[in-house]
Amino acid sequence: MEEKLFKSDKKKEPLWKIAQNCRLKKNNGEYDTYRDAYKASIKKIKSDNRIITVKSLEAAYHKAKTKKKKINRTVSIPIMITQEMRMRLKGLKYSSYDIRYLTPQKANDIIQNQVVNRSPSLNHGRNQ
Repeated sequence: MEEKLFKSDKKKEPLWKIAQNCRLKKNNGEYDTYRDAYKASIKKIKSDNRIITVKSLEAAYHKAKTKKKKINRTVSIPIMITQEMRMRLKGLKYSSYDIRYLTPQKANDIIQNQVVNRSPSLNHGRNQ
């Protein structure tokens, strides 16, 4: 009898995490589409007495993605310094002249690490 109680008390994995695992399997080439991966996992879960559909897995994944749960993400570096990046760099006391000679990678690193320019140019305060 204790064994049955233990099985029912077992924590169930959240839907978004199941969907994430399915997506990883598809990306690794185990399945042709995300839907195929979802369908395969649903067959395994049915034995766990949970009612799950492909639609519910898709919805859970996208909801978690918008809530910024811990979903694998890749960091992208722009191929150019954007206006938003320029404004942030100017807020960190970098002049237009300094920004002109930064690579997008270096500019992104400065913004991510909030590196304040220690020697701002004399023209930094002026409208540039």
